[in-house]
Amino acid sequence: MAHPIRNLTRRSFIRGLASVGGLGAAYTALAAFDLMGQGALAQGNTTAPLPGGSLQGKSVIVIGAGLAGLCSAMRLARAGADVRILEATNRPGGRSLSLRNGNAYREWDWNSDTTMVFEQVGDVPPDDPDNYLNAGPGRIPQHHARVLDYCRDLGVELQPYLYMDKANLMQNDDWNAGRPVQARRLKNDLRGTLAEMLAKVADQGALDQLMDPGDTEAFLGMLQQFGQLTREGAQLVYAGAAAQNDYIRAGYSVEPGDVRTPGDPWPTLSLEEVLNSDFWNSEMFHDLEYFWQTSLMQPVDGMDMIWKGFLRADVGGGKTVGDLIVLEQPVSGIDVEGERATVRGAYGQNFEADFVIATLSAPLLSRLGGNFMDPVTRQILSEVFITPACKVGFQGRSRFWEQEDRIYGGISWTKGIINQIWYPNYSFNSPTGVLTGTYNNGADAAIFQQMSREQRIETALAGGEKLHPGYRDKVFAENGVSIAWAKMPYQAGGWANDTAFSQPEVFKRMAAADPIGRKVFMAGDWFSYWPGWQVGALDSAHLASDQIARVAAFGGLVGHGAPGAASVTPGR
Repeated sequence: MAHPIRNLTRRSFIRGLASVGGLGAAYTALAAFDLMGQGALAQGNTTAPLPGGSLQGKSVIVIGAGLAGLCSAMRLARAGADVRILEATNRPGGRSLSLRNGNAYREWDWNSDTTMVFEQVGDVPPDDPDNYLNAGPGRIPQHHARVLDYCRDLGVELQPYLYMDKANLMQNDDWNAGRPVQARRLKNDLRGTLAEMLAKVADQGALDQLMDPGDTEAFLGMLQQFGQLTREGAQLVYAGAAAQNDYIRAGYSVEPGDVRTPGDPWPTLSLEEVLNSDFWNSEMFHDLEYFWQTSLMQPVDGMDMIWKGFLRADVGGGKTVGDLIVLEQPVSGIDVEGERATVRGAYGQNFEADFVIATLSAPLLSRLGGNFMDPVTRQILSEVFITPACKVGFQGRSRFWEQEDRIYGGISWTKGIINQIWYPNYSFNSPTGVLTGTYNNGADAAIFQQMSREQRIETALAGGEKLHPGYRDKVFAENGVSIAWAKMPYQAGGWANDTAFSQPEVFKRMAAADPIGRKVFMAGDWFSYWPGWQVGALDSAHLASDQIARVAAFGGLVGHGAPGAASVTPGR
């Protein structure tokens, strides 16, 4: 008689593990049997595929051709699934929109298109690859490994994105008579003043109980370097522009030059002046935050190079991801019955599949018809707050920001409604360049998006004038474009407002969703800890496609508490 264990199949073994040890034990076994792809659990393998052939005979409908949808579709199709992507608009990419010469778009309450128009400037033609406005995402932090690794895999060339050029300007109508000040002046004069205050604490013996005399001397030496302090008798003081025998960190109103031109340092800003600027409240220290720290990256020739890379990705059978997309096919509902899910097209066509991945923004997903979602889930998703966000773009008649202010990339800040001006981080000394003339979000964007197109452009020109006198005549003002993401068709705004932290109860219940029929799964940057970032979209795509692979491998067993599907147990 054969030993019973000899008749135990891998599937039976894994399902047995799941029933005893839960999904985690089963998933570990899947990895051990190499059923979840090569190195799926390996540290840093951010683009690990699903195992080839593991979804053969299965079909999946992906709703939305943004980054989450494209990545999900690629992984599933490469694993053998029959995949179709339904995209409501006339283009892939979702909120990743790089506007080039001749590109047109329309907000839902406009009666005509806005068209991006670039002019010939010097030897730079309108269709030059550097003439583009990233109307959606514009940068990639260094720790967003999955985005950077997919850029490598897809052959998307990267270049540095300069977040903070110390020559960038900061302007507040309520301070310094509305005149802008270079970021380096605020930062260095604040650092010097704080270092002097700490040095005085040390001189008063307040550090004696914290460190021995040798450490105190080293601490004072550090403060001297940190704050560029000089000695006045027995004391260390911050002399600022009057510092001797050293270069001036805060810069010069007139730069030093030949032996007859010593330069004219900017006057030192007092602590009171720095505090009154109100830029210490956020803008001065943005680059200390995790996702703004150097280095940041951007694709060469525009952020849309990433989703275009996905479109070109081979999925076997002579097809690419781009071949899987059905454009201009909005969805009105999803029904689950037995072993099949039916996606109802808004124009009457139905699409059946074994599984569905829905990448719509949470509030839009909550409005879809069908039995795939219970009322509790709909309520939770409808409560996810999506932050409004707007941008304005201008082409420069020259690169006046470089020629006049020696600004090479980075962002200038204003307390006005336009919030930020971004400068191009590439093609320095070119005859022209593209400015993001406004980038705002939240309350300012909520006001800005209600303006007419003409009012938005005029407001952006007025804000730019406060940073760069003569601004209107230095850009092609008549060609300026604006976009409000809360008013773009099939979008709800810029991004979910850090739901995990701003709406923790909503996020907790959303992430604890129990699958209905193991058929419908959610994806999108909003369904992650990185809302508004492309890495959030890709993380959620891996989660949803991994879950489908698990369901297929378990024959329907996935385990309670697995996030990413369509029903929430009341009271969780």
